[in-house]
Amino acid sequence: MNPKGLRITGTFLNEISFDIPSQNWGPDEWRKDFDAMRTIGIDTVIIIKGGLRQETVFPSKVLGTSPLLDLATLFLDEASGHHMQLYFGTYDSWEWARERSWKEEIAINKKFMREVYERFGAHAAFAGWYLAHETSHRQFGFREIYAELSAEAKTLTPNKRVLISPFYPSSKVYPDHALEPEEFADNWRQMLAGITTIDCAAFQDGTAPLAELEAYMQEAKKAMDDCGIEFWSNVETFTREMPIKFPPIDFRELHSKLLIAEKHAAKAITFEFSHFMSPNSCYPSAANLYRRYREYFQI
Repeated sequence: MNPKGLRITGTFLNEISFDIPSQNWGPDEWRKDFDAMRTIGIDTVIIIKGGLRQETVFPSKVLGTSPLLDLATLFLDEASGHHMQLYFGTYDSWEWARERSWKEEIAINKKFMREVYERFGAHAAFAGWYLAHETSHRQFGFREIYAELSAEAKTLTPNKRVLISPFYPSSKVYPDHALEPEEFADNWRQMLAGITTIDCAAFQDGTAPLAELEAYMQEAKKAMDDCGIEFWSNVETFTREMPIKFPPIDFRELHSKLLIAEKHAAKAITFEFSHFMSPNSCYPSAANLYRRYREYFQI
């Protein structure tokens, strides 16, 4: 059998989240999981949020936090030891679209990013930044957030890359006011017009119905090409199709998405390995997905 489909070579690290359960891992469990990531060829890890609300992945003077474990240092050291690159996620107050202005969100993020750079910018594994705010189209202050925070990233680290991971505005997300693929692509051309400081965009594939995914992905690729941005696919390894949040995906559906991604994307990353695809996950079916993936790709 000649396996087909774009292989997953990147994953988010999601230890600060509002809708995914903690696995209560310490350094030993994380080291074991980095071993498993590397086994299947993952070479890129992305801290999805350097901070969320009042939590951070390292003790932050800017945000006044003192977590029990400095995950940022752990992740960077493990990435370096496993010959991986790490993208560092920015801060999301989770209040800015309601109680705070986007201007305040940008201001606190610039301070946070400077702190991250001063503390971790010289680390061998530090490869770039992930802008943690996610959107499907131009709304609120997303254009301003993307423009100013990506510019700040390039000021701090001119040779490091900037990544975003938006989602598709399909009927799956917006049952009453979805955007058709071509309309969605034009919206993104307007959103990113004149912004030259974003390098990669990994759209979340699980936010479009499988039957419509290729149409959205094709238009996203065209729009990103027009904007000078490398198109990646965020190949979600959980499913949104079950009545509970969120079990690991069926390998057959994952394979279908990887076949589509192979046609259009330069790289496949996932949200996210440790919960939904790892042999160490709290979900037993994630270990089965890991085995099916390795069997299929002959790893």
